Amino acid sequence: MKVQVNETSYDVDIIGQKIRVNDTELSIKLNEGEITFGENTFYLDFVQEGGEEGEPSLMIVNGMTYLISKSSFGYKQLKDIKAPISGKVKDIFAEAGSKVKEGQTIAIIEAMKMEIQIKSPSAGIVKEIKAYKDQPVK
Repeated sequence: MKVQVNETSYDVDIIGQKIRVNDTELSIKLNEGEITFGENTFYLDFVQEGGEEGEPSLMIVNGMTYLISKSSFGYKQLKDIKAPISGKVKDIFAEAGSKVKEGQTIAIIEAMKMEIQIKSPSAGIVKEIKAYKDQPVK
């Protein structure tokens, strides 16, 4: 997603407990009213939230006020898609950087002599494939 803070734009990807901002990856911890990126903790307060996507919000970060807006380009940011059952990867139909549609089969796992289709839960772009053909998965 794109995030604009005041007049500066950032490319932001949230991947599980990590965040990538303009190709720099950091660990992330969220607590009520604060967020920690790597070693830096920021204290957050919304002054006024924007109503529609792309409408700016006023936010106070460590006592400074910022105008923030976000756009997601129609894709949902998801965590990893994991194997629903232990088995072996029989085939992979996507690769990093490819676009997938909601419900599209992206891999097949063989478990207990059955083939289980792993489908994309939403439309988006594949960031990374961590499995390979014939790999055992849990």
